[in-house]
Amino acid sequence: MKKILLSALAIATLAVTPTMAEDVAITAQKLPQAAQSFLKAHYPQNKVLSALHDRDVTDNDYTVYLDDGTKIEFDGSGKWESVKNHNGKMPAGVVPAEIQGYITAHYPSMGVEKIERKRYGYEVELTNDLDMKFSLNGKFLGLDD
Repeated sequence: MKKILLSALAIATLAVTPTMAEDVAITAQKLPQAAQSFLKAHYPQNKVLSALHDRDVTDNDYTVYLDDGTKIEFDGSGKWESVKNHNGKMPAGVVPAEIQGYITAHYPSMGVEKIERKRYGYEVELTNDLDMKFSLNGKFLGLDD
């Protein structure tokens, strides 16, 4: 009886456990329309080296790698979640104007290496590895630890 209970518990656990994420290579044309529009608007000169669709029980997102080293992550609907480029040169419009204004005023010699959209606002990493937090409307909230 114990063996049957343990076997049933093991099978139930496996059935409920989420499957591992499955990265599937796709073409840029298979990205959601919002992601395609973002790429055309901000990276018209760049070539998509690879695009991955990450299907998971809890997530459905996309990762795009461009020929200049930029990595962009999009949610399932194609809204960007993060943009990273080690050269610190984000195209105009990727970083919201209020945030770019703050950075230009306080850190004029620094570029934005990474920007992430969060529920509360944005996290920005500068080329000097300084991490900053901003609200959704671009108000500086503080430095990140």
